[in-house]
Amino acid sequence: MKKAKSYLLAVMLMASAVLAGCGGNADNDSSAGDSGQDGQETEAPAEDSGSETEDSSDEQITLKLFHNWINVDEAPYFEDIAAEFEASHPNVKIEIENVGDPDYKSKLKVMLGAEDAPDIFFSWSGEYAQKFVRAGSVLDLTQYYDEDSQWKDSFIPASLSPFESDGKIYGVPVRVDCKMMVYNKELFEQYNVEVPTTWDEFLEVCQTFKDAGLIPLALGNQEPWAACHYISTFNGMMVPEDVRAADYNYKTGEFTDPGYVEALNMLKTLNDSGYFTPNTNAMDFDMARNDFFIGEAAMTYMQAIEFGRCEENGVDAGVFMIPAPDDAKGNTNLITGSPDGFMISSKCEHPEVAVEFLKLMTSKPWQEKMITQLSSPAAVEGVHNEENSSEVTLLAVEQMDKADGFVNWLDSDVHSQVADVYVPGLQEVIAGSVTPEELMEEVHTTAEQIHTLEEE
Repeated sequence: MKKAKSYLLAVMLMASAVLAGCGGNADNDSSAGDSGQDGQETEAPAEDSGSETEDSSDEQITLKLFHNWINVDEAPYFEDIAAEFEASHPNVKIEIENVGDPDYKSKLKVMLGAEDAPDIFFSWSGEYAQKFVRAGSVLDLTQYYDEDSQWKDSFIPASLSPFESDGKIYGVPVRVDCKMMVYNKELFEQYNVEVPTTWDEFLEVCQTFKDAGLIPLALGNQEPWAACHYISTFNGMMVPEDVRAADYNYKTGEFTDPGYVEALNMLKTLNDSGYFTPNTNAMDFDMARNDFFIGEAAMTYMQAIEFGRCEENGVDAGVFMIPAPDDAKGNTNLITGSPDGFMISSKCEHPEVAVEFLKLMTSKPWQEKMITQLSSPAAVEGVHNEENSSEVTLLAVEQMDKADGFVNWLDSDVHSQVADVYVPGLQEVIAGSVTPEELMEEVHTTAEQIHTLEEE
């Protein structure tokens, strides 16, 4: 009987010690089941069995966050989130580093290959994220979504799929960006122009403003990603969706469908008709867009994250989707754009803590702050309203809800070697030094070469 009592007392003391130490151990390998900051106990590594535990508040954890917001009115957003997280997790320190585009991509590539890789880093979705998945550089987050269905269901449905690979989710969307044609309402009214609903009507609207001595479409293509956004849209219109999906997959890409040439001809038509900013290939993007802000251009193809600048510059703006030609064979109810957000490095030693941080970032209060502080449409549903969003942003959000899905930015959705040929080639098509057929033949050849390399 005394032995039984002694055994029972020993069990109770061991249970008390385990409960006191709940919260994880700094030496635990993440794959062995670190405990999260919610205090839920998970399986400990076998070698730690019977060892003395310690309170999680004594365990000092550092998470490295890397992002590309560098503007003085935007960067503090992340510092403020880090401060709130650290306040509720006194044993956690968030170290933040940020670098602007285009240096961000090259530096991230180097960092992920080094020992001091960031634990959490910003990423575009689509092929850009997929290459990290293939390299084994990022963590599969599926289990965290499955364990918290309320969190998973809070996102706009279309925002998760671009971060998926083979049925698994590897990213956390933070914002959803899209491209829409923004127009000056005053100029449309002054010249008695209606919002076009067909491709032919769109060309007629452009011609009206050209005849009036205005720039119909402000476009600076010195950096060819600007024209790339047009082609992203036109490819979605002109190429059957299943064909485009196969072509954008580096394993199966062919790029032989005639819709790609038709899309390039649409771009060429806009330029050759004089509807783009003159000498667009030599024009800086920001300078061309400024023509729209000062009323010298009637329209500009603008990302939703930039919509707030219309109000800042006193432009009464409206938005519409570029209408498709009658013979379009693609899905004409797709909206150009994609979600972007954050991924967790596979080298992260405390993934549960990193996930908790991203849950805070995608909570309703912080998504609402993001709308105003970063001028970005939120990836979480139900956070936009008239108080925190401009009229054009609300229209964009409404359009995203109505769309069948996204057609991603071309340069983020195809293999990097294809993009290295395709995107700069847009300048040559606009300049007339290369025909649409010649460019697509070069893209096709590059895609074939990628197949050969993969087979080897």
